[in-house]
Amino acid sequence: MLQQISPQIIFHNPSTQHIKQHVKHKVTANGICFTDQREQIEDLDTLPLIDRSLIDYKKYHQFIGQSGIRNCMTIQGGRGCPYRCFYCDVQKLTPNLYRRTSENIYAEVEHLASLGVRDIEFVDDIFNINKKEFINFFKMVKDNRLNMNFYFQSGLRGDALDASAADAMVEGGVKSVNISLESASPRLQKMMKKFLNIDKFLKNLQYIATQYPHVVLGLNAMHGFPTETEEEARSTVDFIKDIKWLHFIGFHNVRIFPGSLLEKVALENGVTPEQINESLTIPYHLMPTTMHFDPAFSMKLRLDLVRNYVLNKDRLKYIIQKQLSTFNEEELIFKYQSYFPSQINTMDDILRLAKIDRSEIDFSVQPSPNPSRIDYETMQGTPIEKKPDALNVLFIDATQFYSKDDNAELKIVEAPLGMLALLSYINKDFGDQVNGKIIKSYVDFDSDEGLKTLLADFKPDLICVRTMSYYKNFFVSVVKAVREFDSAVPIIAGGPHPTIAAEDVLLNNNIQAVCVGEGELTLSELIKRMLERDKQFPPPSELKDVKGIAFPWHQNH
Repeated sequence: MLQQISPQIIFHNPSTQHIKQHVKHKVTANGICFTDQREQIEDLDTLPLIDRSLIDYKKYHQFIGQSGIRNCMTIQGGRGCPYRCFYCDVQKLTPNLYRRTSENIYAEVEHLASLGVRDIEFVDDIFNINKKEFINFFKMVKDNRLNMNFYFQSGLRGDALDASAADAMVEGGVKSVNISLESASPRLQKMMKKFLNIDKFLKNLQYIATQYPHVVLGLNAMHGFPTETEEEARSTVDFIKDIKWLHFIGFHNVRIFPGSLLEKVALENGVTPEQINESLTIPYHLMPTTMHFDPAFSMKLRLDLVRNYVLNKDRLKYIIQKQLSTFNEEELIFKYQSYFPSQINTMDDILRLAKIDRSEIDFSVQPSPNPSRIDYETMQGTPIEKKPDALNVLFIDATQFYSKDDNAELKIVEAPLGMLALLSYINKDFGDQVNGKIIKSYVDFDSDEGLKTLLADFKPDLICVRTMSYYKNFFVSVVKAVREFDSAVPIIAGGPHPTIAAEDVLLNNNIQAVCVGEGELTLSELIKRMLERDKQFPPPSELKDVKGIAFPWHQNH
């Protein structure tokens, strides 16, 4: 999850799994066939390192990513979710947590460092669960003097830390870290099955804030859980206000994802399916229709947090001075725009909101001189020459609105890590037999016409589209544009939205299949079958034997 847990980057090693003789499948009343689930891989170190030459990183580095830093690269430390809570449906697909070893992660970081990369973001929130491996990784970075900057934006599990882990990560180069709370209410922690140790959580946050005030420390919290009382909501805000000082606070409206335990609880407490569906695509700063609180109470609660903490003059003067040692002014403005997207354009706008005079901040402080100087030419390497009749597979990442879209307010652009992992795996399996290409909306095409131009140039035999629930309407329009260009090319959908809403996606879009788990091996098997069938997509009679997919089933098969 980048805010949602994202199961699209899941690998499978067939040599380590028990192979069943018969594949199970079930057909829903709506005629959608779900095949048997694939097993998770246990040894993630057997996977190939992601091939960064598969996209043009210079395009992506024109923008600032989730870390708030330019020229930052992302890596993933494990698979699964460390919380197992009711918020999303990922535990059905990844019931177990598996982590790469510290040595394996270090090898990837060392490789990126050799290319001139200095800023690295971990996109998952699982890396610190094994404290020994967590500390060992940063010890290797320090002992080998890699001189790297690391960012954890997706929310580490705060009660899994301690002083020794915090010391190790800061000594190893961590500049920014978010910690996930959701709610300070013990009752809600139990209901959501997160079971945070709130006392230990608070102790760890206070330790980092006190010992390492220059580390940009963020906290993720939520508001509007079903059955949440006003007292419980206030307790979360009071919890935040007692910490001196957090740098950034995410106080998000709860989003209810289809298929999750949270949806079941919400439906039992008067929320309608229509409200849930509508809320999925509402911008996060707006109040969803699933919220049971009086809007006046929610507004008052948020204003309390903003006025008495976010814009607290003493806090802001203190942390801006610290933040300037990590971010330059442009990057810092970008971070604050996530709070006030329509009010922040300069540092003076930030100071004005808090009634701080510019002379009260020492702007001569500059970030530590350790920028990335990436050797893009070396990164590209020598392309593998493909066979003239290779299967053309186009990967479309539909997780960025077009620039003309009203929702495209804050441009946080992330490289398509999941699709890089997929194509790296496919290239390892098939070599010159498959010609893969990755494109992302807004970056590689910024309109339906631009997408159609790329389709005409590449002539795909198979298209794989990834999206998230927030972009589900955009996903529909992208698929529609593909179908306007070519009504026959097979399309496979993946990512958080198709995964948790496979039946809906298949019933309402003209696509051939949805990947509902273990994407790399599932796609590899489908490609193998297409190569055996002279590039033709397998019929339902064959698809039922492919684990980890859903597809339209016709009674005559």
